[in-house]
Amino acid sequence: MTLTERIKDLASTNDLTFAELERMAGIGRGTIRKWDVNIPSADKLLRVANLLHSSMDYLMTGEESLVSGISHEDIELLDLMNQLPHDAKIEFRGEIKGYLKGLAASGSLEEPAEMKQAK
Repeated sequence: MTLTERIKDLASTNDLTFAELERMAGIGRGTIRKWDVNIPSADKLLRVANLLHSSMDYLMTGEESLVSGISHEDIELLDLMNQLPHDAKIEFRGEIKGYLKGLAASGSLEEPAEMKQAK
């Protein structure tokens, strides 16, 4: 699969056309289709990768980087969390731990290892 095919596949998953993706990334119309012939600049490729909740590594090679164990959904969650102010991140982390503890108490989830160690 080529660079543009991978971008097209991810854009489709995100219900985006090339034109919409190019507009959102602030790049010229028709630019992405040229990337199989002309190597894109890193800043443009990074903007597209971020919009697609992907990595530049994946777009260029079709393989995940060293963080291959992280799904696109997890990357999106991390991206959203990174937009929060520091205090909100701390509060949100506490809420997640409380939610997991509640699931473990109800038998819906095994108690996370981090919680076991804290006891």
